[in-house]
Amino acid sequence: MELSNLTLLSGETFDETVLGAIALRQQGNAPFESALLHDFDMVVLMLHEEQEKERVLTHTVAGERRTQTVHVGLPALERAVLAGDNNELLTSLVAGEVIWDPKGILGEMRREIVRFQGPLKERVLFMEFARFLHMYVKSKRYLEADCTMDAYNCVLIALYHWARIEVSEAGFFPSPAVWEQVKSLNTPVHKLYEELTVSTETLDQRVELILLACEFALMSKMSDCCSLLLDILGSRKESWSIKELLQHSGLSPLGAELPLVLRKLVSRSQIREITAWADDAAEGRAVRYTL
Repeated sequence: MELSNLTLLSGETFDETVLGAIALRQQGNAPFESALLHDFDMVVLMLHEEQEKERVLTHTVAGERRTQTVHVGLPALERAVLAGDNNELLTSLVAGEVIWDPKGILGEMRREIVRFQGPLKERVLFMEFARFLHMYVKSKRYLEADCTMDAYNCVLIALYHWARIEVSEAGFFPSPAVWEQVKSLNTPVHKLYEELTVSTETLDQRVELILLACEFALMSKMSDCCSLLLDILGSRKESWSIKELLQHSGLSPLGAELPLVLRKLVSRSQIREITAWADDAAEGRAVRYTL
């Protein structure tokens, strides 16, 4: 598509530094549509190398056609693919029409999602496992403190991340409508979701039951889902500090979750924890991690 036509499509002045663009149009019979399309005829996703704000929105009208344009930096879109934490960007990327892609960036991202192999699958599995573990621990702590509704909310989110793991293990990229994907796979997590949400047992009993199932799943999936972290730890002879691990590009989005994963791997003898004197003796001995 020519730049002039793309300018007409988005209804605004086109910046030639844009790396690519995707158009997502209203489709009345679509089973799932991005919330970005609410009250708009079309969403145009404009991809930039970098931008100061993570996302910038503009609204335009041409005749009776209303368009919402989303300007997003490449790092934010890559993070949405890996972390699955921005359904609207994912829906635009996967379901939209590529209308401008001079460097092939958007096309390659979509092909990686369709193939869903190698580094992308490995990183998604680890990301989802880390968040699964995090929400499991939070739910358990809330239940111990008699905060049943908070425990319920956290274990529901834990099941969501478990569902994304199940879809990934089956060789599919987890879509925003992940429960529809899981339903067709006939995996235990869908039955557990129903147990949690529609069972006649007390809320405490339901949460306790799901937490037991989560604990078993975490143990059985740990080695395969943590292969990314294990590979990083084994990539050099020197041990790693938590600071160094969080500076690694594959682990940096997991500031809250990574410490939990490390402790769990140590407790299961998957990795080793070693100590050394810290630079500041007053801080005690520094903890480092290795295989």
